[in-house]
Amino acid sequence: MFRSALIFLVAIFLPSLVLGWLALRAAGEQNVLIERQAADLHQAQTDAIAADLRQAVEQQQGAFVEQVRQLVAAHGAEAVAENFGSRLGEGGWFGGIPFAISPGGALAYPSISQARQEAGMAAFLAGNSSFLSNAAPAEIYQLPQSAAPAAKNAQSKSLLSSVDWVASRSSKPKETPTQQAATRNISPQKGYESSDAAASSRIAPELSNFQTAIAGAPQGIMARFVQDELQVLFWTKPEARSEWVFGVMLTARQLQEMIAPAFDHLDPSGEHLAVLNDRSRPVLRLPGDFSAEWKHPFVATEIGEVLPHWEVALYLANPGALTKSARLVSITLVLLIMLALGAILAGAYFVSVDIRRQLAIAQKKTDFVSNVSHELKTPLTSIRMFAELLVEGKVTEPEKQSRYLRIIATESERLTRLVNNVLDFARMERKRKVYAMHAVDLHEIIARLWEVESTRLREAGFSVTWDAATGPYPVVCDADAITQVLVNLFSNAEKYAADGREITLATRLEPRDFIAEVKDRGPGIPRAEEEKIFEAFHRVDDSLTSGIQGSGLGLTLARRIICDHGGDLRVLPREGGGCVFTVRLPRKPFDHS
Repeated sequence: MFRSALIFLVAIFLPSLVLGWLALRAAGEQNVLIERQAADLHQAQTDAIAADLRQAVEQQQGAFVEQVRQLVAAHGAEAVAENFGSRLGEGGWFGGIPFAISPGGALAYPSISQARQEAGMAAFLAGNSSFLSNAAPAEIYQLPQSAAPAAKNAQSKSLLSSVDWVASRSSKPKETPTQQAATRNISPQKGYESSDAAASSRIAPELSNFQTAIAGAPQGIMARFVQDELQVLFWTKPEARSEWVFGVMLTARQLQEMIAPAFDHLDPSGEHLAVLNDRSRPVLRLPGDFSAEWKHPFVATEIGEVLPHWEVALYLANPGALTKSARLVSITLVLLIMLALGAILAGAYFVSVDIRRQLAIAQKKTDFVSNVSHELKTPLTSIRMFAELLVEGKVTEPEKQSRYLRIIATESERLTRLVNNVLDFARMERKRKVYAMHAVDLHEIIARLWEVESTRLREAGFSVTWDAATGPYPVVCDADAITQVLVNLFSNAEKYAADGREITLATRLEPRDFIAEVKDRGPGIPRAEEEKIFEAFHRVDDSLTSGIQGSGLGLTLARRIICDHGGDLRVLPREGGGCVFTVRLPRKPFDHS
C-alpha cells in the first residue's frame, strides 16, 4: 500500500502540480501577450488617425499653394505681394496671417504700416520678422530631405514635387516646457511595459535659419514655437524662376479647426480618442464629454512635424477590463487546476479504497481456501477412520457398526454440501447457474428435509421445532435450490449455536408470499454486520466466531438463490437472543427469463 502511495505521489500528483504551475505561468504570459496585442491593435488605430490628420493639414497646405499659384499667374508675384492679405481673402482662404518675402529675403508683406493697423499682424512681426528675413536662426526639427513624404494637393490633381517638414522654434538658453514635451515619454493608461508604448518623440532638434530651411524645395510646411505658442507656416515659391516666397501663419486654434472635420468623423470603436497639444491638453475629443488623465493614455501616436508634439491619444473606455479579464482567466485556471487536483485526489482515494477492498477480498479468499481445506479434511478424516475400522473388522458390535455408518453418511453429506456450495458459487460468478423451475408443494419438500435434518440435529444435542402452517405451499421454484438454502441456514444455525442449542423452523403462507424462518439462540449478529454476512467470504471476526470453521459462502449462496427466485433473504435479531433468518418467496409463478 505504501509503495502504491509513493508511486502515485511521484508519477501522478507531483507531475500534476508541476503541470498546474506551468499552466498558471503560461496563463500569465498569455495575459501579457493579450495586453500587448490589444496595445498593438490600438497603436495601429492611432497611427492611422495620425496619418489622416497629417493628410488633412497637407490638403489645406495644397489648397493654399494652388490658390497662390493662380494669383501669381494672374497678377504677377510683385503685385500679389503688395496686397497679399486681401487678394488671398478674395480667393476664399479662411484665415491666418499671410506673409510674402522678396527675392532679396526682405519681408514684403505685411509692412510695418499694415502691422500698426492690426494687432495680429503686429504680434506676427514681433515674433517672426527676424526669422523670416533670415536675420536670426532658430532651433528647428527637420526630417531628412529624402524621408520627407510628398504632399497631396486637394484642389488640383497635380502632386507637389517635394515638401519640407520643418519644426522650428525661437532659440532660448534654457530648455522650455515645449522642449521637454518633445522628448516626454508616453505613460500608458495602465502598467503596460513596452518600448513602443513608452517611445520618446521622434523629432530631433537642429539649429537653422529660414532661407536654409526652405532651400531646394518649392513649397512646404514649417512649424515653430514662439513664446511657447505653436505657429504653423504654409509657404510656397509659385514660380520656379522667381525667388518670391508666399506663406500664411496659422495659430493653434486655426489648426484645431482645420483638423476637426477629419477627427469628428472617426469611429472610436468603443474607446475614447483625443488630440493632445504640445502641453498634453486635449484640443479635440471623441466622445466630446469624456475626461481622463491626459498625460497617461493607453497608446499614443505623434501626428508629426506638421503639428509637432501633438498626439493622437487613445484611452480605454474601461481601463480595468483587461485586468479583470486576466484575473478572470487566472481564477478560472486556478479553479480548473484545483478541480483537476481534487479529481486526482478523489480518484486516488477511490483507487485506494478499491485496493483495500481487493486486498480484503484476497485475504478472504486465502482464508476461504484455508477453511475449505480444513472442512474438506475433517469429514474425509472421519470417513476414512470409521471406514477403516469397519473394513478391518475391529468393530463387531452391531450398535457401533450402525453408529459408525451413520457418521460416515453424515460426513459424506457434509462433504457433498461443501463441494456443491463451491461449485454453485463458481457457476453464479460466471452467470452459468441454471434453475429447474417447476410448480411444487414446498410443504412436502420441507417435510422430507426436516425429517433428515431434525434427526441429525437432535443427535447433535439440539432442541428442534417445526412450527408449520397447514399445507400445501404452492410455489414455482427449483426445489433442490430451495432445499440447499434451508440446509445452509440449518448448518449456519448449528455452527453458531454456542450454548443456546435450540433451532426453530417456522413456515407459513401470506396472501402473496411464502415465508420460512430459521430461528436460533446463538450469540446474535451485530447491526453493522447484518448485511455484510451475505457478502462472499465474509465472516464475523470476533470472539463469538473464533474457532468456528466455515467457507464464508453459505449465506452468500442462500441469498443469491432466493433473489434469483424473485424473493429475499433477511436477518433480524430474535427476541430473547439469537437471530431470525427470513426467506420470502413469491407464490405467483416467477418469470426467470
